[in-house]
Order: sequence, then C-alpha cells, then structure tokens
Amino acid sequence: MGKTSGKTKGNQRAKRSASSRQAAGSATSFFGGMKGVRELVVSNFDNRRIPTIFGLVLLAFFIVALLSLITFLFSHGSDQSLISSSQETLTSEELSRQVTNIFGLPGARLADYLFNQLFGCGIVFILTFVVFVFAHLIWRPRIAFIRYVVLFLIDSFLTIWTAIAAAGLQTLFPSDSFLRWGGLRGEELFTYIYSSIGVAGVFVALGFSLLIFLVLCSGRVLGAVQSPKIPRPNIPRPSFPVASLLSRLLRRKGAELTEVETDRAQQDEDAWRDEPPLPTDQDEEYLDEEVTPQPYTTVGTAGYSRPTGASPSTQEMIVEEAPKDDLVEDHEAHEATPPAHGVQLPLYQKPQTDLLRDYEQSSSPIDMEEIDYNKQKIIDTLASFKMHVTPSKATVGPTVTLYEVIPDSGIKVSRIKTMEDDIAMSLKSEGVRIIAPMPGLGTIGIEVPNSVPQTVSMRSILASRKFREQQEKMELPVGIGKTITNEPFIFDLTKMPHLLIAGATGQGKSVGLNALITSLLYSKRPEELKFVMVDPKMLEFSIYEEIERHFLAKLPDADRAIITDMTKVVATLNSLCIEMDNRYRLLQTAGRAVRNIREYNEQVRSGELSRLHGHEILPYIVLIVDEFADLMMTVGKEVEQPIARLAQKARAAGIHMVIATQRPSTDVITGLIKANFPARIAFKVFSMVDSRTVLDSPGANQLIGRGDMLFYQGKEMVRVQCAFMDTPETEAIVEHIARQESTGSAYELPEYIPEGEDSGTKGFNPNEKDSLFDEVARMVVQTQVGSTSNIQRKFNIGYNRAGRLMDQLEGAGIVGAQEGSKPREVFVKDQASLEQLLQKLS
Repeated sequence: MGKTSGKTKGNQRAKRSASSRQAAGSATSFFGGMKGVRELVVSNFDNRRIPTIFGLVLLAFFIVALLSLITFLFSHGSDQSLISSSQETLTSEELSRQVTNIFGLPGARLADYLFNQLFGCGIVFILTFVVFVFAHLIWRPRIAFIRYVVLFLIDSFLTIWTAIAAAGLQTLFPSDSFLRWGGLRGEELFTYIYSSIGVAGVFVALGFSLLIFLVLCSGRVLGAVQSPKIPRPNIPRPSFPVASLLSRLLRRKGAELTEVETDRAQQDEDAWRDEPPLPTDQDEEYLDEEVTPQPYTTVGTAGYSRPTGASPSTQEMIVEEAPKDDLVEDHEAHEATPPAHGVQLPLYQKPQTDLLRDYEQSSSPIDMEEIDYNKQKIIDTLASFKMHVTPSKATVGPTVTLYEVIPDSGIKVSRIKTMEDDIAMSLKSEGVRIIAPMPGLGTIGIEVPNSVPQTVSMRSILASRKFREQQEKMELPVGIGKTITNEPFIFDLTKMPHLLIAGATGQGKSVGLNALITSLLYSKRPEELKFVMVDPKMLEFSIYEEIERHFLAKLPDADRAIITDMTKVVATLNSLCIEMDNRYRLLQTAGRAVRNIREYNEQVRSGELSRLHGHEILPYIVLIVDEFADLMMTVGKEVEQPIARLAQKARAAGIHMVIATQRPSTDVITGLIKANFPARIAFKVFSMVDSRTVLDSPGANQLIGRGDMLFYQGKEMVRVQCAFMDTPETEAIVEHIARQESTGSAYELPEYIPEGEDSGTKGFNPNEKDSLFDEVARMVVQTQVGSTSNIQRKFNIGYNRAGRLMDQLEGAGIVGAQEGSKPREVFVKDQASLEQLLQKLS
C-alpha cells in the first residue's frame, strides 16, 4: 500500500510540472511575438519608412487640397448648386460632367469645406503647416518636437487672425460672391467680438493682437516698440529724487528682462523664417468627422447633417401638431337643431354626412427629421446670403408646414421676401411661400409643402363641431377646406357678399365649386335657398338637374334649369336684376322697417307679416358661373353691366354671385368686376401676373396645386387646402335630395323682355280668344292663383301658349299685371261673377 501511494503522488507531481512547462512555453511564445512586432516597428522608424509614408500622405493631401481650392476659387460659384446635392438624385456621369472642379464633386465639396466652412483665406497657413510637416518628416527628420509645437501655435494664430479680419472686411464691403472671405469660423468669431465690443473694439483687438504677436516673434519689432524713432520735444521736467530712484531700478530690471526676451524672440524669429504652418493630427481627425455627413432618410428629401456652426441649443424650435378632427355625429346634430318654425316642407330631411366618404388620414407622428432638415436648410440658405435668422415655431398642416423665424437686427424684411426661389431650390420643392412679416406676430413665415400631403375630406368639414356651431350663426355657411393649422375654414357667403374664383386648369377649381355647393345643400332647406347655375362646359353641373324642383331657379320659358346656352345668360342676369328690384320694393312695404332679407324672413316666420297679404319667405339666390371667360368671349360686355348691378346692390336682397374662371386676365376680370368682388379665391396659376390680377399681389403662382388655394378678403391671405369631393359622393347627395318632398317646380324668376320688344298689356280681342280661355279662367278663379307655370302644368301646354292665355286673362280684367316672381292678383273672386264676365266677352 505504501509503494502504491508513493507512485500515485509521483505521477501527480509529474503532471503538474508538465502543465507548468506548457504554460511557460505559451507565454514565452506570446511575448516573443510581441517583441518581434515591436522590433519591426522600431526598425521601420529607424530606416524612416513610416515617417516617409506619412509625409507622402500629407503631400497627396496638400496637392489635392491646393488644386481643389484653386479651381474652386475660379469656378465663379458654378458648383455651389451641386455641392449640397445628394448622390441619389443624379448619376455619377451627370455629376462629373456638370462639376467644373478638377477633382469633381468630392474636390468641390472639399474646397468648399476648407474655404467656406472653416477659415476662408486663413486656410493658406494651414496648408503651409502641412508642407512644413511633410518636408521635415522626409528631409529633416531630426528636428526637435518643440519646433512643431511652435510652428503650430504661430500658424494657428495667423489662421484665426486672418479669418476674423477677412470676415470683417466682407461685412464692411458686402458683395454677392459665393465666397466667405473669413469662412464660417471667422464669421462666427467676428460676430461674437462685434456683438460684445462693437466696431471700435474689433479694430483695437485685431491691431493689438497682431502687434503683440509680432513683438513675441520678432526682436526688431520689440526694439521698435521699446525705442521708437520719434523726435521728442525738449521739455524740462522737474526732478524728484524718489521718482528718479524708482526709474533707475525699473530701467535696470527692464534691461535684464529685455536680454532674456530678445534671445527668445530671436529663436522664434528664426523658426518663423524657416518653418511654415498647418493643423495637427487631432485637428485633421476632427475635420474628417465634420466632413462626413450623418445622413438619414426622409420622404422626398436628401440626407442631411447639421452644419458645424449650428448649435443645437440655439437652433431649437417649437413644433405644433395640427389638432385632430372634432366630429359630431348626425343624430347629435339632429337632436340639437329642431326644424324651424313655419317651414313649408316639414317632411324634408337634410342629407347626412354618412353619404360622404371618410378618407383615412395618416396616423403616423410628425416626421421630425423632415422638419429639422427643412428648418436647417432654410437657416443655411438665408445665412449664405448674410441673412441670419433664429427659428421660432413650426406648425404642421395637412399639406403645408409653416416655419416661423425671427431675423437678426439690421436685416431688412424685404430682402428675405425675395428668397422664395432660393429656398425652394435648396429644399428641392415647389410651392414655397414667404409671409413677411406674419400679421401681429413679429415673425416671418415660410410655408413649405409636406413630402407626404394628406387628403382633406368633405366629411371632416361638414361633420366638424365648428361647422355645426357656425351653421346656426351664419346665413349661408360655406366650409370649403382646412387651414394650415388643420382647422375647418368656414365663411359666410352673405358677408362676402360675392366670390371670385380663379385658377389654372386642373388645379381644383371645379372641386372647390362642388364643395361650396355641397356645403350650402347641407346647411339650407329648399325654401331657404335657390341656385342659378351657368355651365358653359355643359357637364360640370349636369349632375344637379335632379334637384331642380328643390334648389334650382330658372326663367319661365326655360326648358332646363341649368343654363348651358350662353345666349340665355344675359336674359337670366337681367331677370335677376328684376328680381332684385321687386324684392327691394317688397322689403320697403314691410310693416316694420327691415334692412335686409334676413330681417324680412324673421318677421314672416314670427307672423308679423301675414302670408295672406302676399308675404312669404324669400329664399337666398346664389348665382354660380363655372367659366366666366367663355361667357365674356361669347356674350361680351352685355353681361358686365347686370353683373355690376347685382354686385353693387343685390346683397341686402339675398342674391349672391360666385364667378369662376380659368383665365384670370384683365380682359376677363375687368376692373369693374374686381371692384365689386372683395372676396377672392385663387388656386394655382402659372405666372405672377395672373396672381396679381386675381389677388392684387403675388402668391398664387407659388402654390402646389391639387386643391391648394389662397383666400383673400381685403385683409391678410389665408392658405387653405380645399376639401376633395368625388363624383359618387355628389351623386349620393343629389339622389337623397331628389327623394325628398319639394315645392313641385323650380323657382320661377321674373320674365325679362328686352328693350324694343312689345311689352305692353294688350286689350282683349274676342276674335283671338284661345279655345282654352274659358277653362283656364275658371281654374284661375277657383284656385285664386294667376301663374303662367301653373297653367302650363294643369293643361299640359307650352310656355308661349300659356303666356298668351295669361295676357288674354289680363286684358279681360280677370287677373292683374305681373309683379315680379309673385303670382298675379286675381280680380274675380267667385265663379258666378266669372260666368257673367265670360258671357259679356262672348
């Protein structure tokens, strides 16, 4: 047992010794490998291979930078539009053909960064330092490290001083050059010094800093400062023993200091003469980090990195998200608004918002990357033209985002107003509009289209709580779209009182008219509103023919309520003028003085004006002309006079006009028409001249189309995104209204007889008596309604024959003369009196 245990212990000791020898061997091999690497590095340093390679890299950088800067300075700014462009927008061949820099787009960006983004003219001293390091690494490797430090400090001072001085000169002598003489860094330093101590302080700081630098570097300058060769006047000075003693002590101490400083300055002067300047390795790593952008992907925009001069703390802005839609259900609105007192069609039901399509809105949050990108682009673009601004707020709308900025003191607002095209080119976007200044805010607004616009549905307007509230306050509420803050834009047509709409083809003008009509159909009942529609295109308003008995008005002899024949427009307009005059006479005869149709209708509803005396609720009449330019070309000046009369007088009578045209020229929108149409809507037009014709100012030419519009009513302009309505939605609304009860026929406008035609009342001639005369007379006396259209319907005859029968009834003394749109007064009150009269006439 003892021998066995001894053998076991001996085996264990042998194993431990073997494992320790293996570990020692591996450690020896590792340290041996590290020693070999160290020896390799040391040998490469000893034979100057590594310093030579590093010097050649610096030489390559110097050559590329120098040639890039030379071609950049003589390019006259032709490469500036491509420097900030993304590689994704253009191919490499297209970029190389367009860039004039000798090293292509990378060379142009390198030169722009070195000159404009860093120190401007001071970059020369940085390049000289690169040459110094290259030359001494290859040809003078034994130079002391302190010489590099001294040269670096000297060149750093000269670089900064030159940048500040050049920036100051460019500020004093401004130019439109694309070059920043002192670079972005020099401008920032100059601005800081200027804001702190003013112009005089800048000159003092630059002058004395240069003098101190020369005193440190040159013994001659030091000697000239200490012993200036200026003749001194021979003025006897009083002797003070104490003062003379102090002066001798100070002079002795100064002599000792002078010797020391002279030796140091002589050494620095030699270094300055022999050795040029440039940045250290740490500075170059910092430059590389700044040149490399940090791109991120946004829809419709290129990669963006914050400029080196932009401080995050100073560039922050408030971002306001548009409020969500506050919709009201139909049953809530129905319960809140019971039918008005005295309505003629109590069974009529207004259309429900369920007939309208609810376009799904994007539920994604605000794209902060896009907002930051656009904000910084705006700041950089204005700063490149020496217009520095501070961001204030960004309001995100459905299709447009409003950026508000505050300009620095001394910058003219009119200069920023002219930067629309430059900002649009920088953002690669159209439709940029500048509001300078924002009314009542003290800021400048810049409207930029969103990369992903949202569709505004008509349902979100008509079902909104704001529209339901305004529906009770306004007479003719029109909800046509949403503003830039995503709020429904609602106005009262009676306050306008007439509306002019203009815009190029395909920019949303017809959709806007349909939205206006739909808004009124949802707000009013058939006895409260009538439309007179003029449709030269013959197709735009044809969908509304089914509601002729509910909401349309026409001439007595018209076959169709929607006017497509331009020759009948003049008669319709003059008929509206007659209707206006008749209404004013009716308002004048009201029991209590009324000033407009609203007060008159309130008296009729309250019973103050009896319907037995011929007083009935007067509906509002809205004339809509889809293409006014075609009307002017066809009829000419004949329509201008009645339109001017209606525009000047028809407001109180409840007649309002909406005129649309796609050719906003001065021969169509004349001065007489513009003077009477204070409210105007402009969709996108293609020239500033057209925008001035419609709005009296530019702006409509900067819109983006697809329903983007400007609303103007003599004050500031409001940018609105028009609500979209598809044809199936309009068909559903018309079909719903057509199924409701109606007044039986279209609203009859008074007959217009042109001048020169026989309009007098003829006497009764028994030989010309119509065969239906007796039957018509009995019907008129029985119903006590003297109406030409009633005769047409009862006896199924044409208008001309019904008109002749009415003239014969008037000549026979059965009915009275025509009084506008009201039925004629019936003089015979019973059938017995009528039979006696018929016997006399026969």
